[in-house]
Amino acid sequence: MAALAAILFATATVGLAQQSEADQGPPAGMGMMGGGMMGMMGGGCPMMGMSGRSGDASTFAEGRIAFIKAELAITDAQKDVWDAYATALRKNLESMQQMRATMMGATRPTNPVERLDLHISTMESRLQALKEVKPALAALYATLSKEQKRSAESLLTGMGCMM
Repeated sequence: MAALAAILFATATVGLAQQSEADQGPPAGMGMMGGGMMGMMGGGCPMMGMSGRSGDASTFAEGRIAFIKAELAITDAQKDVWDAYATALRKNLESMQQMRATMMGATRPTNPVERLDLHISTMESRLQALKEVKPALAALYATLSKEQKRSAESLLTGMGCMM
């Protein structure tokens, strides 16, 4: 549970840690938390809006989806569950991009209570998005062979980051 909370917290801080090129310095109260947490987690995930340009994230997502499909050696019999999973990943990306846009357009919280409210709202949004990916992942995973499952266990590791 602690690991999940840390991952969700890090996910929540990504949008806050984003800065426009003209913006100097972290948002009030953020310090190095956004970059520091992402660095500890292996960071640099364009799926989470790190690139700042939605086209980059979409291009990355499509490449990553194709890569995972090839690495898992998805068969014709698995095509339907694969397509559902890929659709869920795309929807997850869209959710993250919308959340990022909302956060970037919002007035930055100026006090700890407002910052905590924003963190809670962000985590709830991410949790809901992950809950929407889970059924598609579970259906796909159930159809995989033992070999495919071994590959999946190393490929499908990032919580919402192109699981």
